[in-house]
Amino acid sequence: MKLKSVELELTALMSEVMFGHGYAHYGYFPDGVPSVLSAQALGAAQEAYLEKLVEAIGTVPGGVSRILDVGSGTGANARALIERGFEVACVSPSVQMNEMARAKLPEGTKVTDALFEDFESEARYELCLFAESFHYIDLVAALAQAARYAEKGVVIFDYFRRPGHAHRDGTRGTHGDFLAEVARQGHFEVQSDEDMTDAITPTFVIHEFLKNEKIAPFVARFRQALATDYPWRAWALEKMLGRSLNKLGRRTGRSEKFAKEHEYRLIVLRRVAG
Repeated sequence: MKLKSVELELTALMSEVMFGHGYAHYGYFPDGVPSVLSAQALGAAQEAYLEKLVEAIGTVPGGVSRILDVGSGTGANARALIERGFEVACVSPSVQMNEMARAKLPEGTKVTDALFEDFESEARYELCLFAESFHYIDLVAALAQAARYAEKGVVIFDYFRRPGHAHRDGTRGTHGDFLAEVARQGHFEVQSDEDMTDAITPTFVIHEFLKNEKIAPFVARFRQALATDYPWRAWALEKMLGRSLNKLGRRTGRSEKFAKEHEYRLIVLRRVAG
């Protein structure tokens, strides 16, 4: 999971540098793959993801003002929600990401270094929010903890593994497992449940294009120039990173593979009365 954490931090850093928001989540493309594949298109889709998230929060019965952002990453979502008038507290096990969050969030915003499974607080919230964090957590524990802290509901914008596919990427359960556990625990009921897979997978189409058509040619030119001007440095680079750099221009098919092995869903749970 350490490698995944580094990947998330790098994504957030690039988002911060290029667009100023620092989102670590995928993009939301309601109209499918854009005609122009670019980092700008991905940044706009990450903004659209946040707006879709806010829209879902707005459907929780009784309205929501106090949110616990579970797996809050670098705090980009929390900052955007606070700017829209919500009160947000954060919990995440990543000390590095939490430091990034504290640096960008308003003074006094509570950011807790902890796994959600181990989270303890006297505070209570109206909503538990999982934006690409639910799949990291054992779903039984996640729903039980949400029942302790969420007075009105839960919003999950995240992916589940499809039946028959076991993953090493941290994805814990299937959508069917999730629905069964919601019913078994009985604290919440499903208010809405939308399949967003087709609107999320263009993220990987853009990743692949940028990697193969932009980054790989630049790296190839850099390696060639380094070998010409600084052969010993080039030798050291190739010794350490040559195999990894050789993979840059290869097609991974991640978009098709992701859709085959995962389903990405936007789920709103409402609290069961009593």
